[in-house]
Amino acid sequence: MNLLSGRNSASNDYLRCDIKTELDQLCLVLLGVWDTPVPGLIMRMMSDVDSTPNIKIQKEFLQAISDAAVASDAWIITSGYKEESISELIGEIVYKSQIKNPEINFSAIAVGKWGNIHDCHKLEDRSSVSQYSPHKGGHGRYKLESNHTHYIFFDDGTCDSLDTGEFASNLAREISRGARRKIPLITILVGGTLHAISSIFTDLQKQIPIVIVENRINVREKLKSFYKSSEIENQVTNDQDEAYSDHEDDADITMVDEKFSQDDAKNPPSPTQNT
Repeated sequence: MNLLSGRNSASNDYLRCDIKTELDQLCLVLLGVWDTPVPGLIMRMMSDVDSTPNIKIQKEFLQAISDAAVASDAWIITSGYKEESISELIGEIVYKSQIKNPEINFSAIAVGKWGNIHDCHKLEDRSSVSQYSPHKGGHGRYKLESNHTHYIFFDDGTCDSLDTGEFASNLAREISRGARRKIPLITILVGGTLHAISSIFTDLQKQIPIVIVENRINVREKLKSFYKSSEIENQVTNDQDEAYSDHEDDADITMVDEKFSQDDAKNPPSPTQNT
């Protein structure tokens, strides 16, 4: 496991890791090294830079997420990219909540791609550890939202490339499994791209609840199509299994009939046997 950890200018914990790092190791860092309080709920936020909720939704969204986070000591997982309005809204929730009560225990965890962060090498230069630095980034398109409590950057060796959000979703699922008990996980989609559909479908297969706040890419219809095709595929498989099972039963019955026929031929009925 190659990683670089430290604190950013706002004294928040951050970690840079190889994309192949085992997710359970990242969970150990969060819970053991950083001593982050165990959450009662995990909220995985999915969005994109082009989606901005309207004012009414923003107000209701902020209040609902804030209430849920404070009540459950939640971990809210975003990309941490400032250009995504959802990351900014979560940062705003953290900022306002800490002003009201500095002792709050919920956490906002940014999970983004190292090569996409603008001036990411400045974080590295502030760290007392400099063992893992094969790529001197700094040309990424995104700035960091500064109010998140923790930052995890995964490095795949690329710069300013597509982040589908799958790494963050997989980490959220791993955290949800829990070391001693399962932690409830919910995925909240605001806008999003087509790449979100694959992740959401995986969540549904794992019975993870999904909340769709805004439906810019017609996710509901696409998920319905996925579900129907999956149902058809499962039905075909079940039919094939049943047909195969029926053939096996037929073969067994035939073998039994043949056995009785052979026994009858070997042991003809006696003249005194009643018929």
